[in-house]
Amino acid sequence: MTTKKKTPILYNAIGWDPGYGNTKVCVGGKVAVVQSAVSVPREVGMVSIGMKAAGRNVRVVEMPNGDKYAVGEGAHNKGKMRTSMDYSALTSQERRALFYAALSEAVSFGAGEFSPECKLAIGLPVPLLMDTTEAQAVIDSLRSLKCEHRWKIGDQQFTVNIKSIMRLAQPVGAYLDYAYDAEATTDKDGLKFERKQKPGVAEQEVLVIDIGMNTLDVYVVRGGEVIENYAGGEAVGVHRLLELLATNGRDVFELDSELRRGKLKITGAQMDSYLGEVLAGLKRVVPNLRRFDMVIPCGGGALVLGDKLQYALIQKGATVTMPTNPVETNCVGFWKRLL
Repeated sequence: MTTKKKTPILYNAIGWDPGYGNTKVCVGGKVAVVQSAVSVPREVGMVSIGMKAAGRNVRVVEMPNGDKYAVGEGAHNKGKMRTSMDYSALTSQERRALFYAALSEAVSFGAGEFSPECKLAIGLPVPLLMDTTEAQAVIDSLRSLKCEHRWKIGDQQFTVNIKSIMRLAQPVGAYLDYAYDAEATTDKDGLKFERKQKPGVAEQEVLVIDIGMNTLDVYVVRGGEVIENYAGGEAVGVHRLLELLATNGRDVFELDSELRRGKLKITGAQMDSYLGEVLAGLKRVVPNLRRFDMVIPCGGGALVLGDKLQYALIQKGATVTMPTNPVETNCVGFWKRLL
């Protein structure tokens, strides 16, 4: 008796949220999150003999040209940090290394593999998109990602062929994640996903408040259309909070790592001060929260501020829904858009 070989799941849709704080990739509904920290590994021979090396568990991505980058949490322990992380450098080697690391992790969550032809949806911050000249330059540069990508992590080789790219404003991802379900079905060809809109959402006016590492992005969608009067952004991302704490020579990447591990001490006064900056930035774009049917806070800042932010928004008359995972919701929404 012969056993029929099971058809592997082919993942053909990739959501990518290349934030300053985290690089998020969604494949098959599963999200991998990698801290957006990159360094060039330093060769130091056997200097750690007899001791554990601080960077021993850091992922090292080997690029097609042989260059190697340590990525994610702890990258600062491995070598000299690379700081060319702004959106004008989205196609740089450093950004690609982060993308590859997250992509490798996301696809490992399932039992599938990449389709021969993949679609990519990528999120861009609102302040960037409001500057037409700069935004066009970044969008033009993304065309270079439409190709076959090869990289290695350890002894494992990865390949993905990106045939099409969709660009979206970052907060749109949270809206799409809120507005649509991704229903999974299995047939003879394996697992497939279908996007279905949730009842009643089409009539709602929805405000997304996306607090990332660098920016606060504000976006309003009604009936699938952007309300341009309420699109804006402010430079009051989580970095503002970390800058207040940057002492004793520690940089923002180190403080961010401590924040993720719950080891960073933040006083109530410091948190209230940061919340005040966020609310002030929000008010400059959206003076009245009562008009919206739903308000969705998301991003790392929403996670850090937590109940403080939610309570403050409710006090201002907002009807609030907090995503299950505020950090991942944009990325999941980008993936849903491609279904």
